Amino acid sequence: MPYLGVVQTEDGAVSDSTRDAYRAEFAEFAADAGERLRRVLVSGYGVEIGNDVCADALAYAWEHWERVKGLDNRVGYLYRVAQSSHRRHRRWRRRPPFPIAPAQNSEPLDPELGSALGQLPRHQRSCVMLVHVYDWTYQQTADALNLPVSTVNNHVHRGLVSLRKALET
Repeated sequence: MPYLGVVQTEDGAVSDSTRDAYRAEFAEFAADAGERLRRVLVSGYGVEIGNDVCADALAYAWEHWERVKGLDNRVGYLYRVAQSSHRRHRRWRRRPPFPIAPAQNSEPLDPELGSALGQLPRHQRSCVMLVHVYDWTYQQTADALNLPVSTVNNHVHRGLVSLRKALET
C-alpha cells in the first residue's frame, strides 16, 4: 500500500527523503492555499463551521495529494470538497456568527453589520466579504469559489444592495 500517494519501492519501503519531500511539498501548499480556503469558508459558513470544513478539506487534500497537486484550481476543488463536508453541519439550522475584520480606516462599523451579513445568501455573503473585507480581486474570488467573474460581480452587487437596505432601517 502506498504511503499517502508516495510510490514505494518493490520491497515496500519508502525512503525518509521521499517522505520528507512529499510532506514539504504539501506543507508549502497548505500554508498558502489553506489560509485562502479558510477565508472563503469562514465567509460562507461562519467561524466555527468554516474552520471545521477547511480542516476536513485539507485532510482530504493530504490523503489524495497525488491527485490534488495536479489540478489547476486546487483551492476551487477543495472548496467543493468542503461544501460536501458542510452537509453534516446543516442539521443545526442556525445562523452562524460572522467575523468583522478590523477596519483599515477610522470609520466605526455599524453594529448591525454582522447580523445583516448573516441574512445574505451564502454566495453573496462570501463574495462581499472576500472582495470588501479581505480585499481580494474579483478574479481571485471567482477562482476560489469556482464561479465566473460575472457571477461574482452580480453577487457582490446584489449583496451590497441588500446590506444597504438592511442597514438603512
